[in-house]
Amino acid sequence: MSTTDPQPPAERPTAPSVEDVFGDSGPLRSADDLARPGIVDDGEVEEFIADLHAMRRTDVT
Repeated sequence: MSTTDPQPPAERPTAPSVEDVFGDSGPLRSADDLARPGIVDDGEVEEFIADLHAMRRTDVT
């Protein structure tokens, strides 16, 4: 006995291409290439680093 599925198989979404993700951007030459003005407010980076440092120092067992 065979069964037939009345629904066609669902198409898998295609992954974005490298060009879709990166566009015409050039290669990164330093971490400064990743910096974008206005992404974080003044002081947020220092607060994040301090919080990350504290989390790494806690004993997670």
